[in-house]
Parts: sequence; C-alpha cells; structure tokens
Amino acid sequence: MGAVSVVVNCYNYGRFVAEAIDSALAQSVPPADVIVVDDGSTDDTLRVLAERFGNHPIVKILHQRNGGHLSAFVLGMEHASGDVICFLDADDKYEPDHLKQVTKAFDEHKDVDFVFTAHRRFGEDDRVVQHAPEDLDLGFSVIATLKSRIYIGSITSTLAIRRNLGLTLLPALRQAAPRWPNRADDCIVFGASLAGAKKYYLAAPTALYRIHPQNEHRFGAMAHFDEYYRHGLRRDTFAELLCSHLGLGPSVRLHVVSEFLSIKQPTRNQYHVYVRLNRQFRESFVQGLKGRIKIYLHYKRHRPAWDVSAPAAS
Repeated sequence: MGAVSVVVNCYNYGRFVAEAIDSALAQSVPPADVIVVDDGSTDDTLRVLAERFGNHPIVKILHQRNGGHLSAFVLGMEHASGDVICFLDADDKYEPDHLKQVTKAFDEHKDVDFVFTAHRRFGEDDRVVQHAPEDLDLGFSVIATLKSRIYIGSITSTLAIRRNLGLTLLPALRQAAPRWPNRADDCIVFGASLAGAKKYYLAAPTALYRIHPQNEHRFGAMAHFDEYYRHGLRRDTFAELLCSHLGLGPSVRLHVVSEFLSIKQPTRNQYHVYVRLNRQFRESFVQGLKGRIKIYLHYKRHRPAWDVSAPAAS
C-alpha cells in the first residue's frame, strides 16, 4: 500500500486537537503526513498547534478564515500527499491499529475506493456503533444514492478514500463548500457513491468518536428541525452539482439490477430498496419481472447469516 495522509479539521477544539493528532502519529502503520486545518479558531488552538507540533516533521499546519467543515476538508485534501486519505475530526481519536486495518483493506481489495469502519463512542457515552457485525464488501451504490439518498458510510473519523477518488470529487467539493458549515462528511459519503466508488466496511471499531456538550450532533441528534430542513436542501443541491460534474444522466437507471449484484452480501433493507428501484425503472413488465427474480435470487443466495430471514419472492 502507498502512503497515507490523515486530514484533521479543527475549529475551536484546542482542548482536544493534540490528543487527535497524537493518535494519528502513534499508529502501528504511521502516516506519511498529518494535515491539520485550523478553520479560523478563536480559542487556544493556534497556540496548542504551534507549541506541540510546530516543528514536527510530518505534521503540516494550515490556517484559514472560518469557512466551515467542508472548506477545511478541501484545503486538507489539496495538501495531502498520500495514496489514501483518512479523515479525523479534532475532537476524535484513532485506535493504534486504525491505519493498519484501513490500508490492509485497500491492499486486499484493489477495486475498493472507499473504506469506513465501525466506531466507539467515548466521553459522555460509551458504546460501539456498527453498520454490520462483520466486514462487508458493499459494492456500488450510484443509483441507490441518487434516487433514494441511501447513506453508505459513517462519521468523519471512520472514513478513508483513495487519492484518485478525492481528485474526482474536489471540483464539486470546492464549489459546494460555502454552503456546508458542518456535517461535511455527508459530502464525502454521498459523493463517493455518486462517483462510482466501490465501498468496503470494517466491523472493528478502530475510530473513537467523542461525545461532549459542544458536539453539535450529540447522540446523533440535531438541535432543531430547521437544521434538518437546511441540511436536506444542501444534500440535494450537492447531489445535483456532483451529477452535473460527473455527467450522470437518466441512463444510469438501466443498471439497477447490476448494481445490486455488485453487493456481495446484500441485506434485507438493500433488497427492498432495489426491488423498489427495479419496479420504478422497468421498461416493461417482463423486464421488471426478470430483474426482480435476479435480485431475489442474489439476496437469497448471498445474504449474510446475521441478517433476518429472506423475504418471499412474490
């Protein structure tokens, strides 16, 4: 595996950021560089960074006027040198083997462009959050994301992408950045899917997600309905922007069945999503029936053992 860059974004987390950077530097497979983007902090972040890491050989500290979560991602990605880019929020941490496990997944699955892990909450909560109880090859998700806004990913500090995928996404990320003050990990998750990234999930919780009073998404909840509404608009606008950038058109709907077959161990929820998409996009009754049968047989043969029992074929 080639070099790994860790992009750390920070805004007014001077009390946490050194712990985050230290966790990246203490990896059993060390990163080539750690890019720390200070997003116009007004607390003691600048002092902490200068005193602790100002002369560190692989820590690159960047400063910008406060532009929001996504703008910090963009600046960090532009300066990252690695073949793989991992993301880390300044109030989170990595377990010592996080980069080792992520790079191993990329090494063993050469066609995978996007890896995310389970995570453990710490601070004011203590539990493991998993997408599934075992590692999964999640295949492609262009159509499911475009048409059903399926979210195949997790929090910022669990995410890793290949450099080429980052370069594909950067033009759209730059354009969208002014509208994304927070929750920019959604742009990476949705963007990777729409860009045709093949995704892989690691069930080991090697990322640590801190729960604290200043965390806007404490326990996964937003503060107000208005923010849900605004975020939904941002998400849809970003999807339209990226589709235009990538040239995604109506013809993608013809590949619904093939996309489902790319999922090595489809779950019951995925089965229902693709049955609905197949019905929505069928060109004829016969074509729809053939697609439904292929989807059902693939699910029945390959669903993971921990998933619920297979649905009826009808």
